[in-house]
Amino acid sequence: MMNFLHPAFLIGAALVAIPIVLHLLRRDIAPEVPFTAVRLLRKSPVERSKRRRLRDLLLLAARVTALLLFAAAFARPYLLGGAASGPLTIVAVDRSYSMGAPGHFAKALDLARAAIDDAGPGRVAVLAFDERADVVAAPGAAADARAALADLRPGFGGTRYGPVLLQAADVADGAQGRVVLVTDLQRAGWEDHARGIVPAGLEIRIADAGMPDGNLALTSVRSDTDGLVASIRNTFPEERSGDVRAIRDGRVVASARFTAPAAALVDVAIPFRSPTGSVVIAIDDDAGFEADNSRFVTLDPVPRPAALIVTSGADRASGFYLARAIEAAAGPDGRDGFEARIVSGAEAGGMPADALSRYRAVVVLSTRGLDRRAKAPLSAFVRGGGGLLIAASPDVDPSVLSMMFDWQPPLPAAERAMASAALSATDLRHPIFEPFGALGANLGHVRFDRSWRLESDAWDVVARFTDGAPALLERTEGRGRVVLFASDLDRRWNDFPLHPSFVPFAVETLHHVSGARDESREYVVGKVPDGLRSAPGVYPFLNRTVAVNVDARESATARVSEDEFRAMVDAVAQSSEGPVDARAQQAEARQNYWQYALGLMLAVLVLESVLGKA
Repeated sequence: MMNFLHPAFLIGAALVAIPIVLHLLRRDIAPEVPFTAVRLLRKSPVERSKRRRLRDLLLLAARVTALLLFAAAFARPYLLGGAASGPLTIVAVDRSYSMGAPGHFAKALDLARAAIDDAGPGRVAVLAFDERADVVAAPGAAADARAALADLRPGFGGTRYGPVLLQAADVADGAQGRVVLVTDLQRAGWEDHARGIVPAGLEIRIADAGMPDGNLALTSVRSDTDGLVASIRNTFPEERSGDVRAIRDGRVVASARFTAPAAALVDVAIPFRSPTGSVVIAIDDDAGFEADNSRFVTLDPVPRPAALIVTSGADRASGFYLARAIEAAAGPDGRDGFEARIVSGAEAGGMPADALSRYRAVVVLSTRGLDRRAKAPLSAFVRGGGGLLIAASPDVDPSVLSMMFDWQPPLPAAERAMASAALSATDLRHPIFEPFGALGANLGHVRFDRSWRLESDAWDVVARFTDGAPALLERTEGRGRVVLFASDLDRRWNDFPLHPSFVPFAVETLHHVSGARDESREYVVGKVPDGLRSAPGVYPFLNRTVAVNVDARESATARVSEDEFRAMVDAVAQSSEGPVDARAQQAEARQNYWQYALGLMLAVLVLESVLGKA
């Protein structure tokens, strides 16, 4: 049935009376003109030809049709099929790893098929959920919903009820119906969501897939002085014993015996140490959840952040002071400082993007040798989240930097002499200067003889020279940051590298440009960063090796009752017109019949123009 989103515009269809009236008023009747010579002739009306009459009728039809199409286009027509108004059943199947207990997921699929059979002639949709909810079968025929169930498997995610309730409300789109949740009613599913929200028109039904009597799970593995320590949780009502094994390259390299009391968590020491590589810690549990019987561990040391220092290559002293400063700041654990690598501009220009990705920051002390080859990798590195520190010097060409990042207008910089000016922090709360505290005054002891004269447009000024000129500036490039120091860091234009404040200044500046980067060695399935596979395993990621494991919260077997579940869900009332309007807007937006109406109107107007000239 044809409907209209804005039916008031159909009032404009009354304009079809205009061409009809014009056609009726427009008559080719010649006025009577008396002529003496013809007064005695018999009057005879001039009959209009059939061809003329047909043309007029076609013109009238074309103009009426054009006006009707114009009014219909503004009224925004759409079609709502008969199935759209039928009852809706949404079957949501829990695919979290707690559903992987022996026989439980097969039971869940049977419950889902029964819910589809009970739906009758209405529409059926199928969702699968864990931390997120996905539509695996859009509202439609029951046969499509049954076919979608065949591809469902328990995964490695944890149960979360909030996302599936929101997805169900979105699929219903204001329609009346019911949501059948096929789940084990795990209590952990509510931990990240205080309450659930559904429209009042959706009835919540629970299809309980059950929970095993207990579960034996590896919840964590940590390094210790004597090896590894595995934490094992036993939720069975009786004591459980077994072996915990360390597996490397498919071979058991160490093992330990454990005994876990009922409903208890125990730590088990595994006599295995290795400075590098990875290992899988595993236990056996035939009655519980399979996914939490193993855990991946990376043993590689945390790499120290690295900085790439680009110099001219001709002067061996270039970059010396900066490299020693950032390396000297490293503590016993390798933190705080940076690993420095000094390269020439030509070497840096030949580096691909993946080689640059291992560095936290790039320092440009010279642009000699940097050509257009370096433009794409360097700009991608910074805009992707890397840091760039630029220090002015005779070897740095501002036009090359402007070309690298397409800065418009180009970087306005010119070398200038100074009358022994000093450095003055504009904002002592800035991340570069905040760690100095009362020692920030030491920066005023540095004497500068030369610097760049810079315009601060498009840059934020962090520090100035005592003559008022910008000394330290910054700007963002994509997700990265660029900091520009208006004098050099090689003791040619100043004596900065000889002062105690040089080391903290260099380190804090590099920390600031490189930003806060996630250096985690372990992630949970469902909460991995972009570019990392969301499945248990050990993977190379950026400059390190990381482990991905299942969420230990899912290993608990505590449940909520159906009444407790319903008490956690709030039904939000909707106006009677709201759902109808929402479905109508979505249907109209998908169909776009107004575009066809306007296209037909233009075609009719072209036909009318041709007929009018005939």
